[in-house]
Amino acid sequence: MRALAIAFVLLVAGCGGKRQVGPGGPTAALAFPAARWVPAQPTYLFAARTMRDAQRSFGDAIDTLGMVAGVDRAGVSAALTAVLQVDLLSPDALAGIGIDPDDGMALFSAEIDPTLVVHLSAPQQLQDFITHQRQRGMASQSVMMEGAEVFTAKVDSELSISWAVDGEWLFMHFAFAPHGDTSNWFAAIKHAGAATWGARWDAAQKLATKAAGLTGIIDLRAFMSKMAAHVPEVAACARQFEPVNGVAVALEAEGAWVSAKLAVDVGGAGQAIAGNVLSPPPGWTAASAKAPLSAQWNLDLRSAAAWIQPCMHGGLNLVATLDQFGVRSGRGFVHTLDPDDKSGTGVVAFDLSHPRYFESLLGQIPMRSKFERPRQFGAYKGKHLSVPFVATADYVLDDRVFIAAMGDGQLERAAAAGAPSPPPVFAVDVLPAGLPAGVWAWLFSEAELPNPKGLAQRLQSWNDIHLGAQIDHGQLVIQAQGNRR
Repeated sequence: MRALAIAFVLLVAGCGGKRQVGPGGPTAALAFPAARWVPAQPTYLFAARTMRDAQRSFGDAIDTLGMVAGVDRAGVSAALTAVLQVDLLSPDALAGIGIDPDDGMALFSAEIDPTLVVHLSAPQQLQDFITHQRQRGMASQSVMMEGAEVFTAKVDSELSISWAVDGEWLFMHFAFAPHGDTSNWFAAIKHAGAATWGARWDAAQKLATKAAGLTGIIDLRAFMSKMAAHVPEVAACARQFEPVNGVAVALEAEGAWVSAKLAVDVGGAGQAIAGNVLSPPPGWTAASAKAPLSAQWNLDLRSAAAWIQPCMHGGLNLVATLDQFGVRSGRGFVHTLDPDDKSGTGVVAFDLSHPRYFESLLGQIPMRSKFERPRQFGAYKGKHLSVPFVATADYVLDDRVFIAAMGDGQLERAAAAGAPSPPPVFAVDVLPAGLPAGVWAWLFSEAELPNPKGLAQRLQSWNDIHLGAQIDHGQLVIQAQGNRR
């Protein structure tokens, strides 16, 4: 938060620069107002047609993705306002200090470190605001570059920030140690060259079903390669991204509906990923429909762990850890839950490489053989277990799967024959109204999430939330969406 606050102070400090007419830029690059300064081959680019769109998209991201971390839009606004005396998430507040909320912004890089570009509408208002900031002790150095005064300040040992004003545009560059470079960033954007990213940008915009508030493209292969050149420790991890041709991002919202979508072009690796996606029990989709909480991870965990392992830098052996439990994939859903009564209805199902771990769990039930009876669940041979005064459950355990259910007929429905469909790589679906807020708080507490009661209360402001990933024609498409109440 401190770094973000200081960064914004330095951003608006650029009003001391000499005003120049900005470059016209190549016609092909004029996809949005700040496009003229984007490098010919950006390693990444995020842009919005207006600052309002960017603020709304950023705020929506905080409200949705920030729930798990206990962060919300109001908290971020309050913290930034306390430091900067302006609410960065309010269009009116930014307009009050001279930043145009109705014109565009862009964040991009040709290397690793980002440059941010925003439009100014009232330089004098900005000057008045920054005068107050300088009275609070802000200091910087400056040089003339490309006809403009470029300021630089060292925030701490890890971050330096440079900024300049040219015409009606404000430019700001973040340089992170150990690879940060503030020497030629401004000259580079003033001579961006002919854009080559138009087709990728068009594809990213097509991810949005309505009008994207924030659109982005990432050359992940190039970014990881450049990172490895500066930070050798990540070289082995960077090689894992060589099959990735690029990433497209679209954030959008309309009324109560919010969506974020990423399309990762994995090329030929898409077939390998799809080949390692394991199917859930045949009736899973129908049995889990309208469940308040449903989650599934169908990608073989051993293959995922083997891919991640080079990024562990010699740490935990993920494959060996998985082998202890024998789990290849996992999924579950809950229809009802009463923690006080220790009752509920739902199913969990795991694909296995061996059954030893779950055999050991079942072995801890005293006199289990006396309380269970054989039962057929679709194509699965299993058991009905009823321990007096404790619980009643159904389960299947063999060399390939472990499925357990509470509630009459739950396992039968999950195992019932159903129309085959391509399973997702992973999916999480939440219907907050389906469980009492106290039950959600208990679940979050069991998961050791921060502020479980507050998180449960925030969850009640949503009608539904979905997070999932699917392989689609060589792309790994990841989407998060939801409808607010």
